[in-house]
Amino acid sequence: MLHSLRRRQTLASFDYQWGELAHGDAMLSDPWFRENVDRILVEELLCVDRDWFRGRTVLDAGCGIGRWTLGFLRLGCEVTAVDFSPRGLETLEKNMRLLAPEAVAEGRLSTQRVDLLDLPDALRSRRFDLVYSFGVLHHTGDTARALANVAPLVKRDGLLFLYLYGSRSQTAATRLVLAAMRAGLAPFPFRAKRALLKAILPVRDPHQAFDTFSPLVNDTYTHETVESWLQGLGFRDVTRTIDYTELYLRARRDPSGAHPLRPLPRRPYWFERYRRRPRRGEALQG
Repeated sequence: MLHSLRRRQTLASFDYQWGELAHGDAMLSDPWFRENVDRILVEELLCVDRDWFRGRTVLDAGCGIGRWTLGFLRLGCEVTAVDFSPRGLETLEKNMRLLAPEAVAEGRLSTQRVDLLDLPDALRSRRFDLVYSFGVLHHTGDTARALANVAPLVKRDGLLFLYLYGSRSQTAATRLVLAAMRAGLAPFPFRAKRALLKAILPVRDPHQAFDTFSPLVNDTYTHETVESWLQGLGFRDVTRTIDYTELYLRARRDPSGAHPLRPLPRRPYWFERYRRRPRRGEALQG
């Protein structure tokens, strides 16, 4: 019962977030991110040559408001963007009509409301060149089950990409503080919680603050655990494309596949420009 309540709260939290807090760092409101999203996908997250993407089918599993969907459309992909949040999907469609009108007119975007723990039969029967899930599965309440649902949707010679919270990203003390803050804020309505976070963290990006402290389901994993899951699902080649405490994983069933792989990136990584974001009166570096 408690698990079910935590999951429902998390789903509702993200629906509010996508509807009311769509602006922030590394979002489509961010000019730098908007201009670089396709490059980030090619050079840092997937590390596959740009030419590979044109004409490929992509499942954006947990698309939110479409920040990565935009990058895939720019790369020439046909994108199926799915999420449980109605407000997220509504905002995504508006964003893509504004930012990728030609792709929308060409019919390269479709959207669907989907629970990753209970895929509809029509989606379960499809296969994609790339299944991409960024920062989503660890919020489902059953990451292994969600992964087992989406992994079979990858074509035999396709790619799977995951970004998951890493257990080694936080100390035990940090985890306790986060858990205490989330529990303390949980009884408040989302609008009140948003105001409280603004008062407590006045210089923090409101979107990222809400993302960190509002959802109650935030599971973390080690690379070894997730790699063992992937290998059990038939993915023999699992690569950490970004060497970091969080998990950025590209997986292939056949390590000798004909994917035109790129060298892995070096620091500074794309997201570190936000970690270095100045406080008041400081200059942004990089």
